[in-house]
Formats: sequence, structure tokens, C-alpha cells
Amino acid sequence: MKFRLLITLFTITTVLSAQGIEFEHTPWKEALSKAKEDGKAMFVDSYATWCGPCKRMAKNVFTKAAVGDFFNENFINLKLDMEKEDGVTFGHKYPVSAYPTLYFISGDGAVIHKEKGGKDEAKLIQMGELVLRKYDTSGQFEEEYEKGNRDYDLVFNYVKALNKAGKPSLKISNAYIRSKPEITEEQRLLFILEAAVESDSKLFSEIVENNKKIKNLVDEDVFVKKITKATSATVAKAIEYEVPSLLDEAIEAYKSTVGNNKLAILKMERTYHKNTGGKKEYLELSKKQYKEVKKDVAELNKLIQELMVYQKNEKYQGLLEDGYKQLVKLDDSEMNIINYCKMLKRVDKSEEAIELVDKKIKEFSKQEKKTNSLERFRKFLEKDA
Repeated sequence: MKFRLLITLFTITTVLSAQGIEFEHTPWKEALSKAKEDGKAMFVDSYATWCGPCKRMAKNVFTKAAVGDFFNENFINLKLDMEKEDGVTFGHKYPVSAYPTLYFISGDGAVIHKEKGGKDEAKLIQMGELVLRKYDTSGQFEEEYEKGNRDYDLVFNYVKALNKAGKPSLKISNAYIRSKPEITEEQRLLFILEAAVESDSKLFSEIVENNKKIKNLVDEDVFVKKITKATSATVAKAIEYEVPSLLDEAIEAYKSTVGNNKLAILKMERTYHKNTGGKKEYLELSKKQYKEVKKDVAELNKLIQELMVYQKNEKYQGLLEDGYKQLVKLDDSEMNIINYCKMLKRVDKSEEAIELVDKKIKEFSKQEKKTNSLERFRKFLEKDA
């Protein structure tokens, strides 16, 4: 449960999010080499162009912001048409008897996990979480460490592997730093960035003290992701023990390192109140976040997805209606229009929904864009009116 909460927190608080999974556009052997080089597992969607569940996942699951955030951070992702050359070659080594077949493969080519059939957003992320727990490479460093080997690369990679597997690493990291190893300042700073897995720790205070130096050593997105994970872990502790001061500490840690990013801080606050029963606070913070993201398609879409669990709650219906309306202004895809109209129907505005669908069908027809989904949805609205 705690591991899942940390994954959820990281997905919610990161501000470097993408809308959907970013798939590699290389042969599978090259993608596998990249996975080995990056120390990640490779996720493979083995599909066929005629497969219905494959199409639904491609349209409705892989495009989800939360799925993209999670998979882009943790895996090297690849889609393979199993009826084309590269897919056929892949199939010789990794047999596929049903579509889609979802593979998770280590950098050395070993199958970590495999499942057949389409998955929804929640189940796909659950699969990914399972793989992260199973893909534990810390054992290859543990034996040497227990023998007393304190070589910098070994300890650094050991801590990194423990962190990826969601295992405790602070004890080892603190012991290593206390031993005053003969390492360069650059090595020390990079180690601290990897080791500071919680923002309410002495190790993290060193990141604050050496903020500028560390930023000069790593790419900005790497730095922000590390800080986000550390602050997320502290927010998780704040939730687990219901200690608001830990939330405040996490927010201050984020401000001291990344900066006063309103969106990231709002997300942390919303996550805390959502998981500790602060219903009134959660609603007010959601309204504030809407104002912050209303011109950003990806972030607005993500917020709406999070709030859809409250679509039957009258307190949220106005916010969701406004959100969908704004989303259609920014991106009038068939899916966004249909979702907006479903919301209108839920709040007894079916006539307004029909008018919008008719208007968009005319607009799309003039632009020679597909209207199949809208026309089918129009019949549904008329029948149900």
C-alpha cells in the first residue's frame, strides 16, 4: 500500500509530465540496449492493427497522462506491430499467441512479466508497479557490500538499485557518508542527490545547501524528478501519520530547491487533503488548480481525470462542466467533445449537448475531419433525450 501511495504521489506531483506514453521509434533490439544502458526494464505492447482491444488501449489508456507519467519515468516503451518485420523477429524470441500481449523485459532480455489482453488505466499501472517490485537488481551489489566493499561505484549503484525497487536505503546511505569516504566533491553531491529519498532528512538538507552546485552536475529534469520523489515520500509520511507539519516541510523543501512552483505545491496539498479526509480543503484546492491549469491541455486533462470520481457529487459538477468546456476550447477532439456532452447530460443539459454535437459535426465535415464517433453519439443522445 505504501509503495503504491509513493508511486501515486510521484505521478501527481511531478511537473514534467507528458500526455501519454512516449514510445520509442527504433527496432526492438535497440530499445532493449537502451533499457540496459538506462538500468530500466522495457515495456512492449505487442499488437495487431486489426485487434479491437489493442486499438482501445492505444486510444483510451496509453494516452492517459497518469499512465504516461508513470511509464515514461520507469520504463523504455515500445509498440510492435507483430505482423511487420521487426514484430515478427521479436515474436521468434518472445512468442505472442493473443493480442495485445504486454511484455516487461529486463535489459538482459529476460522476461520479468507478461500478460495477455487489454487493460484499463488502473490495471496497467498496477502491472507496472508489480514489475518495479520484481525487477530488483540490488542483490548483485548486496553480497559485495556485506563483505565490506565500499567502492564508490558499488555503493552508489547499490543505493540506486534499492531505491528503484522501493527498498529502504537511508541506513546504508547515512553510514556511507558518516564513514567520510575519499571521494571527490562531485561524487559526494551526486551520491547525496540519489540517497536523499525523503525531504525531511539530513541528507536532503545537504541538497539545499549545495543546490546550485548539484544543478550544474545534472540535467534540470533529472534534478526536479529526484526532488519530487523525495518530497513525495515526505508527503506520504504526512498522510500516513496525519502530520500537517510534514506536508509543510515537504513544500518548503521543494521551494528551497526547485522554486515556488504553484502547480506542484497545489498538487501536494490536494493529495494530502484527499488522503486525510479534508473534503472542503480538497474542493477549494481543486478550484485553485483549475485556474492554474486552464490554458494547459495536458494538465487540465489530468485534473479532470482525477476529479471524475466525484462526477455524481453536486459540489464538483460545476467545476467539471467548466473544465470540460475549457478543454474542448483548447482541443476539440471527438473524445473531448463526447466527454463534455456526457457531463452536460449528467447535469440535465441534454439539449445543449445535442446542439454542440450538431455544431461540431458541421464544422468537422467542412474541414473533412472524421465525424463517425460524434454521429453515433448524436443518435445515443437523441434516443435517450
